[in-house]
Amino acid sequence: MKYRVLLCVFSLMIMGTSRASAVGEAGAQSLTISPGARADGLGESYVAISDDATAAWWNAGGLAFLKERNLAFMHSQLVPDLASDVYYEYLGYSQELPGTGTLGLSLIYLTYGTSIATDPTGLRLGEFKSWEGSLAGSFATKIGDNLGVGVSMKFIHIDFAPGNLTPEKQNGAASGFAVDAGALWKSPSRKLNLGMSVVNAGPRIAFIDREQSDPLPFTARVGAAYVAVSDELTRLMVTADAEQSLVWLIDGAVNRRRSEVWHTGVEYRYAGLLSGRVGYIYDKDGDIKNATYGLGFIYKDRLSFDYANVPQATTLERVHRWSVYFKF
Repeated sequence: MKYRVLLCVFSLMIMGTSRASAVGEAGAQSLTISPGARADGLGESYVAISDDATAAWWNAGGLAFLKERNLAFMHSQLVPDLASDVYYEYLGYSQELPGTGTLGLSLIYLTYGTSIATDPTGLRLGEFKSWEGSLAGSFATKIGDNLGVGVSMKFIHIDFAPGNLTPEKQNGAASGFAVDAGALWKSPSRKLNLGMSVVNAGPRIAFIDREQSDPLPFTARVGAAYVAVSDELTRLMVTADAEQSLVWLIDGAVNRRRSEVWHTGVEYRYAGLLSGRVGYIYDKDGDIKNATYGLGFIYKDRLSFDYANVPQATTLERVHRWSVYFKF
């Protein structure tokens, strides 16, 4: 029965790809920021790895292979050159249910900082904070020894401005929900992983009415990870992902989707203590064509501190991302 439910969710999500449409870009930007400094250091190519508590975001199928309880936390300032109070945080947890599968919980919080509201004459009306976030619950299970499949359900809330400070005198807030699904296959030798995920399938986020609504960032991703070298001291892994937005954009009289985004990375791990990572992101429409890099410090394969430096659009400075992973 559990396999039938998962397959139904996959089918519904794939059928929905041809029905997503939008004027402009998708909303709920907190859902588009990738969690985990390890993944970010690898050029955000992680759909075929997904072996920690960030798996629910990347590929819920990866949760099926997690045998221990996992905890992950990430913090990142997003525009440090423009504002210090605009930041993103992610908290994820997973726990195996022996003989059944693995459960995952994750929380995302994105704050846009404090803004000042004024009337048409420039008179100051007050200050307000804008933020958005989501809460997700995930379940994954293994089909055989090598295939994991999983789904996530998430609740999303966006709060841009209070009603007493908006021109319409209505709260600039909205809520919605979305579904993710993913699969991860590991070769019997464990040298090659193949992954796929379809995320953020759900109805449009409406703030005041349907005319003022935004689609969710409905996206598909496929990827591979290959362990080229593995011995007692060293491990070298190469990764690559291809990402495609499934949201139709109306650009004048032409309906189109965003161009594909390509991700690749290399991770070198020494003595189970230190990891170095480099990657590259090619995002034509997002104006990102640059390298990523990162470091990881591991203690007894239980505790990991990771750092990544990632590019943004050419008009913005690169950002630092910090993560902590814990197995227990």
